[in-house]
Amino acid sequence: MSTINIMIVDDHTLFREGVKEIVKNFKDIKVVAEVENGLDAIDASIIHKPDILLLDIVMPKMDGLQTLRKIKDLGIESKVIILSSYSNRNYIIDAIKIGANGYLTKDCSSVELVKSIRSVYAGESYLQPSLIEILRGEMDIDNLDEEEMSKIDLLSRREYEVFCLMAKGYSNREIGKLLFISEKTVKNHITNVYKKIGVEDRVQGVIFAYTHGVAEL
Repeated sequence: MSTINIMIVDDHTLFREGVKEIVKNFKDIKVVAEVENGLDAIDASIIHKPDILLLDIVMPKMDGLQTLRKIKDLGIESKVIILSSYSNRNYIIDAIKIGANGYLTKDCSSVELVKSIRSVYAGESYLQPSLIEILRGEMDIDNLDEEEMSKIDLLSRREYEVFCLMAKGYSNREIGKLLFISEKTVKNHITNVYKKIGVEDRVQGVIFAYTHGVAEL
């Protein structure tokens, strides 16, 4: 079993200690570094090369979103899971757009935290299911990008149906059962959707759906 090396970036010592206490029970996860601000996170990422950063948003010196942007600009290959007290809709959307691989709030369970770490390490993205309701907040109709909106028209009716159900949190298997199609067919439809709307994974797809009014089937 591969060891997943993680770094905790949070300005609260007690929280960092809590995360370390959780993951020490799992042989496949190891904390290789911990820092209390974004500036130190950049340096530590270069030195320790963690597989995953657990990154808070509100921190001194450099906040989480600025840190995430800097990590991407520098080409640091560590994946990033936002782990924050804040579930603000704009924070979630901005983090995913910048390149976060996952987003969790600090009230998540230890089981969900470990699940997100393993999922992101495996190349998947992860969005805490409870955040879906927050993404369903009202859209700013006046500021919708017409070019982005036009991508929706490229979807076939079936692709649109699959996309809506995916955005609402249904798994591929559940979508297949609801639409009376195979799971493989669902995967093919989702792959086509990603190409047409210009996203790379499920989380980015969900963000697109809820910022462009797609998930209203």
